[in-house]
Amino acid sequence: MAKKLYRFVPERKKNVFLNNLIDAGGNIGKAASKSGITRQTHYNWLHEDAYYASVYNDKIKPMCVSVLEDEAQRRAMGYEEDVYYKGEKVGTVTKYSDKLMEVLLKANAPEKYRERVENKITSDEPASFGWDTGDAGMEGDEP
Repeated sequence: MAKKLYRFVPERKKNVFLNNLIDAGGNIGKAASKSGITRQTHYNWLHEDAYYASVYNDKIKPMCVSVLEDEAQRRAMGYEEDVYYKGEKVGTVTKYSDKLMEVLLKANAPEKYRERVENKITSDEPASFGWDTGDAGMEGDEP
């Protein structure tokens, strides 16, 4: 059974590419290759077709990001990977990505997980700021 092709624009070739682009998580080269076009064709369409460009920017890009976020979530939460010995599958191991988990937490709860920097000035003296020109003048300056 063929995969359903979502219709974003009137032209079939452009729709094929846009659907493949979503599946590829926004990888233009991969989507172009799968669609039988060049990367440059996509850029030409963006330049020549205002409607295509608006669909790409307003609908396709967010959908590509969603695909990437789903994959990051899967990897952060753990995924099964087959283990082979001498060409035979002997089991599975669960792999996790601590870095992806950290990124997802910072993105979804920044008030709790953002990087924090605290600056404390500990002095009884008031702070003063000014320019210290010293004896060095600018070359060509008249005293």
